[in-house]
Amino acid sequence: MIEAPNQNFVREIPKEYMESLARIEAKEAAEAEAASAAKKAQQEAMQAQITAAVDAAVAEERAKASGDANAADAGDTVGANIDWSGVDSVDMTLFYPGQASFEFVQNGKQHGGARPLTKGGDQCTTCHAKELNNIGNKIVKGTDNTEPTPIPGKRGVIDATMQAAHDDENVYFRLQWPDAPHAPAPFVDGGKMDPENQIKVAMMITGTGIKMGEQVGCWATCHADNTYMPFDPGPEAIAASGDVAEMLQAKQSIQKYLSETRTKVEIKGRRGKAQGGWNKLKSAEEIDQLLADGTFMDLMRVYADGSATNGYLLERRVQNDGDITASAKLSAGMWTVVFSRPLTSDKPGDVPLEAGKTYTVGFAIHDDFSAARFHHVTLNTSLALDDETAQINVVGR
Repeated sequence: MIEAPNQNFVREIPKEYMESLARIEAKEAAEAEAASAAKKAQQEAMQAQITAAVDAAVAEERAKASGDANAADAGDTVGANIDWSGVDSVDMTLFYPGQASFEFVQNGKQHGGARPLTKGGDQCTTCHAKELNNIGNKIVKGTDNTEPTPIPGKRGVIDATMQAAHDDENVYFRLQWPDAPHAPAPFVDGGKMDPENQIKVAMMITGTGIKMGEQVGCWATCHADNTYMPFDPGPEAIAASGDVAEMLQAKQSIQKYLSETRTKVEIKGRRGKAQGGWNKLKSAEEIDQLLADGTFMDLMRVYADGSATNGYLLERRVQNDGDITASAKLSAGMWTVVFSRPLTSDKPGDVPLEAGKTYTVGFAIHDDFSAARFHHVTLNTSLALDDETAQINVVGR
């Protein structure tokens, strides 16, 4: 009864307020329409680039048939059995995250959405799906708490398209995005962090038992004490850690890791404590048990020359003997990366992809010779086999 509305306090909404609300709604509608038109134009431009890339690829195939192809163009057979023209594409926005770590997003003083994430069970996409352009373009220019070392001219967002298919044995992914002019990194000699790789593509599949794994996806692996992050311990502290450095195979910096492999991870950073937990490593036996339980991130990486590695991420990045094939090509200003792996594998660290299950995945693109955290990433993304409700529907072919 106390909580029930009291009719004696009913007041008519002022006319001025309603008129102001109408003006705001009209303005927001106009802005939304303009944004939609800009997005459509951008997609049409990308599609034109894709068409040009396809035409170039057809020309290359004809050149191969006539014996005029370069040796470097030969042997691109990854996904050759898939008719990609019949596979729907998914638009994906990969944005620049700067130094926004897993600790950052859980800390209310740093991230306004910390409570909905940690207490309410919201996913990253719940709040941020429609504002990735704004976030990426803001961070890439430099901010006090997320990007102290900006790269002038670096783009804040990469608009890509993803196609996914499977047959009885393998799964295939085809990622395309437009190239961009080189923006040298001012803090690296020569301006290129990874001179041998103009681009790299990574995909993570979330395993089981990972803290907020389905909510944040690959963000669970990004910590405040990784390479180029605010609490990167540096080579001297790593060398002084003894057995920890040996177990992590670390010398210069700390690779990404899962919190489950540490006894403690500092999130709040109170009283000057460093965020993260790189040196709070659990025992080898405990980490082996996590791997056996499926608590890891399945990790696939493709490099600019079309080579690829398969493995997983747990206490550090580990490469296994799992099968993976890939190709990478820049044609008509458009990058096309195709990679494939078996649906199921007996290699440790490979997540089996089964019908009827939905998986949380994440993608990263290191463009323009970048490395470490200077990449573009997706938020949590759902993937399933032959399921139109998933963001990425891996169709049978």
